[in-house]
Amino acid sequence: MLPKLERYELMSELGHGGMATVYRAMDTLLGREVALKILHPHLRNTPEARMRFRREAQSVARLRHRAILEIYDYSGEGSEECYIASELLTGPTLKDHVEREGAMPPEVAACFGIEIADALALAHSKGIIHRDVKPENLLLHEKREIKLTDFGIAAMRDAQSMTATGQIIGSPGHMAPEQIEGQELDGRADVFALGTVLYYMVTGVLPFTGKNPHQILLRVLEGQFPDPLRIQPQIGGRFRAILLKAMARNRDERYPSAEALRDALFDYVKPIGIEEPPKEIQRYLTDPRAYSEALKPKIIAAELELARRALSQASVAEASDALARVLALDEQNREAIELSSQLQRRKKRWFPPLGLGLGAALVILAGVLGIFSGRLRPPQKVVAHHNHDNFKLPSDHSVASLSKPLESASASSSAAILVPPVQAQGSTLVLDTPFAPPQEMRTSKAPGFRKERRGERAPASFGLRRVVFQPDPQNVRIAVDGSELRPYGPSFDAIELGPGLHRFRFVPNVDCCAELTIEKEIPPGDSPYVLAVTLPSRPALLIVRSNVPADVVIEGGIQGRARSPIPVPIHSPTRSEIRRITVSAPGHENHTEEVMFSAGAVVEHRVTLRPLPGEVSSNDGLVVR
Repeated sequence: MLPKLERYELMSELGHGGMATVYRAMDTLLGREVALKILHPHLRNTPEARMRFRREAQSVARLRHRAILEIYDYSGEGSEECYIASELLTGPTLKDHVEREGAMPPEVAACFGIEIADALALAHSKGIIHRDVKPENLLLHEKREIKLTDFGIAAMRDAQSMTATGQIIGSPGHMAPEQIEGQELDGRADVFALGTVLYYMVTGVLPFTGKNPHQILLRVLEGQFPDPLRIQPQIGGRFRAILLKAMARNRDERYPSAEALRDALFDYVKPIGIEEPPKEIQRYLTDPRAYSEALKPKIIAAELELARRALSQASVAEASDALARVLALDEQNREAIELSSQLQRRKKRWFPPLGLGLGAALVILAGVLGIFSGRLRPPQKVVAHHNHDNFKLPSDHSVASLSKPLESASASSSAAILVPPVQAQGSTLVLDTPFAPPQEMRTSKAPGFRKERRGERAPASFGLRRVVFQPDPQNVRIAVDGSELRPYGPSFDAIELGPGLHRFRFVPNVDCCAELTIEKEIPPGDSPYVLAVTLPSRPALLIVRSNVPADVVIEGGIQGRARSPIPVPIHSPTRSEIRRITVSAPGHENHTEEVMFSAGAVVEHRVTLRPLPGEVSSNDGLVVR
């Protein structure tokens, strides 16, 4: 029997994290079910944890929007317990949805993006910067709407005291460069984060990944991420341009506001007749796969109309982008093939021969190996990044602006544009990654490829034993004996293997853990063999921002300097720990307090060291007696 907390009867646990546990509860005063987020008991007396709860309550209480979680009640500063009561959302998170359903059409992602951007625009108008927009903080409610949650680390421009020390400053893979660098933030930081979410929705992978938080942060700062069109050619050049502008390294090159991004997304969906994004979201969530299939003919029709209009106006780039997307969706589309031929003939009249160069290197016919099917498919692995020192994108970010028009193609040989990461070397382009055919084309007749497809299980036969995976965490991809990584889930939770030594590789999709590779001897037997593994926790990363140069000592013998990232190993099985830190500088009083660290998270501490009595500290840290 769960206890009663003031006016709330706790019914069941919905989930828990490093700071709090969330319960389904009944508000006995108003007779309605709520989600009750309760701070862990060991954190009740921790000022930074209570401050985060107060920040979340104060932030969201000022906002009323259909796409923002509504908060009903807050325990207040005088209460022994620390809790927030909010509307009860059914879930799942956007991250869970994409992992289950796969990448979604850009038009659907744009509808979600319009709602999120509109919610952020309201928050920004109230002086609130969310600072932690990510798929895990976006919940799908009752298969009809999306909700932005967790304003726990939001920055309020009119309440600078709320940006006190000890707060997790964001998720490494979604933080804007200026957020990592500790600069003053505005709404464009949330625009960047929303750009990474849109990227994830249409590709199924995050733009910024790495072996540890430090590597991820470095890639964000350098603007290194795989070209989304290389991962998923079906998104088209126009949506790619939106992504690149939203995630621009320099914030002055991004959309100037959440409203501007919202309007760009709205303009993107209008050609296929979408006027009310919330209604489209509800239709999509009712049956994602059926909706996506029904949407495809509308997309093709709209892109063909765009291509015809572009041809009539002699716009090569626009026509090439539209035709490339049509052929990625439907490689046998006769009208697109014919229009491609027209475009090629007109190109010969419009332009002199260009010879080999940038355009010719980036135009690849989809007929080669028949790579495009008429549906969204799981993204292929891309391990290389753009060399930004040698290669600059055109100002319009379009695919066709990087390439010559499509070459002519027959009805049996369709054409499309495939853009891999490239490096410029004089007049020649070198592909960073070799082309790999999709999973559907791999057969036992091709060297190194197995006939088994994604989600299929090898038939049971004499000598094989079923190996059942039990990874912690479950959000991982698994490779066996050097095979392709596959996401763990209902379609791949076990494998049939012969007795003997096998190699298992577990790659997490979450920031808390590091990759793990083990070799395991599978003994013969008839019963399933359970392979339970716990991935090692990644260290947290502490950044102390002090008013003077200072030394930092963390409980456990860890030392570092203020203003430099300090790795903090996490040993707890819960993947979170509280440690005491001490910040000191000559001629100043020491600053000591307890800080909570979570595996893979970045923690920022802002500390003001006071000069010792009789001494004055100058801005540069020198002590004057």
